[in-house]
Amino acid sequence: MRKIKVLLVDDHDIVIIGLKAFLSKNHDIEIVAITTDGEDTIAKVEDLLPDVVVLDIDLPKISGIEVTEFITKNYPDVKVLLHTSYADEAHIISGFEAGASGFVPKNFKSDQLLEAIRTVAKGEKYIKGSVSEVFIASYFNNKKTEETISKIKQSLTAREIEILKLITDGLSNQEIADKIFISVRTVEAHKHNIMSKLEIYNTAELVKYAIKNKIITV
Repeated sequence: MRKIKVLLVDDHDIVIIGLKAFLSKNHDIEIVAITTDGEDTIAKVEDLLPDVVVLDIDLPKISGIEVTEFITKNYPDVKVLLHTSYADEAHIISGFEAGASGFVPKNFKSDQLLEAIRTVAKGEKYIKGSVSEVFIASYFNNKKTEETISKIKQSLTAREIEILKLITDGLSNQEIADKIFISVRTVEAHKHNIMSKLEIYNTAELVKYAIKNKIITV
């Protein structure tokens, strides 16, 4: 039986000692190296090409997120499993966006870490427990935001979006009128309609709102 080659990465001795003792008991796991910082991890990956890197996020020199991005970009066959105390939405989403195959908080049981290693080694994702809940919640929050932006855009006419873009570019009413060959009065009417639909009655706030909610891309 081919063993899963694992590289352990953590800058806390007690964590490494515990992980090594537990994982070494499993006949399908081979710990090929142990590193304590981001730079050394990258060097070991290049040299050993492990199957799975069990990686902490909070590392000296280079963060675990940056290391993850480097590994997954340059060595796609090497799977990264983030093993960290940081289990908030920002770190979980950043980890997966960087290319991690799984995320295991350090308060998970040892058997769950083992399951995660075996899962990502097969090329599958490991998203379970509290991580799954955060991941799903984040997805639906983003989905809701996208739907809201879509509804806002649909409420504006093509001409209103065009004028809103010119407003965010810093053009005056007269400059907008000259640019798209309409009267200043018509520009003012469109601007009034835009503000009424968005319930914003200040040009500076209108610009900030349009950019923040991605109604206009700058």
